[in-house]
Amino acid sequence: MKTWLRISTLCAVLLIVGCNTANNQQELEEEEEQEGPSTEQMPEDDEAEQEGVDNEDDRLAVEHEFTKSFLVETDVEPGFHQIRGKLDGFEMVIPENGVISDLLHAIENNAIETLIYTFNNHNEQKQYHVKLMYYRKYPEEVKQNYLNVFKDEVGFDGEYQYEEANDLEIYHESYEDDGEYGLVLKYFSYIFSKHRNQAISYEFIGVCQGGEECSLSLEEEAEMAEKLMYSIRLLDQ
Repeated sequence: MKTWLRISTLCAVLLIVGCNTANNQQELEEEEEQEGPSTEQMPEDDEAEQEGVDNEDDRLAVEHEFTKSFLVETDVEPGFHQIRGKLDGFEMVIPENGVISDLLHAIENNAIETLIYTFNNHNEQKQYHVKLMYYRKYPEEVKQNYLNVFKDEVGFDGEYQYEEANDLEIYHESYEDDGEYGLVLKYFSYIFSKHRNQAISYEFIGVCQGGEECSLSLEEEAEMAEKLMYSIRLLDQ
């Protein structure tokens, strides 16, 4: 797999809000410039006073041309749509104001798909990034290596929590970190199919955009992070 895709793409979206993961620095300036469209979700003046996704200007998933190409069902529940990867390997829900940039989506060798989407909570001045990396087939003998490398990538040196749900094996954890411009929340997991050699990594990152007017905590953000994670399904190929 291409290291620049695994690491620098996530760095790029974090640079929008001033967070720096310090990986593959040679890619950052180019990716940061490409990421401009996602910041256009920010409202102006009093528009931010409207409640979250109730803001009509935030209903971007069904209006954004590239994002629409992933939608398989809209309004699966209030505030959420259903998306499917281009390799037809996974589905999950996405907030209705989520946007997938074509600059942050790639397929390698018809076997690995990387997808990043962003969404905002303007009312609380927060921005979220979700990164998925789907593997159509992985060698069973390197499963532990995948888990170890993933921990290095997300900057975590502890042990995963393990559980089984929806015919999946889920290794997950979370932590808070100090970024250059404030607290960064990270919730992440590696998910394996119990019956097929499919896997997907999941990263949920929350950052503040409003200085002292914004606050983040794992307890508050875990509900959304876990909702998105548990919505993931690995599909028969």
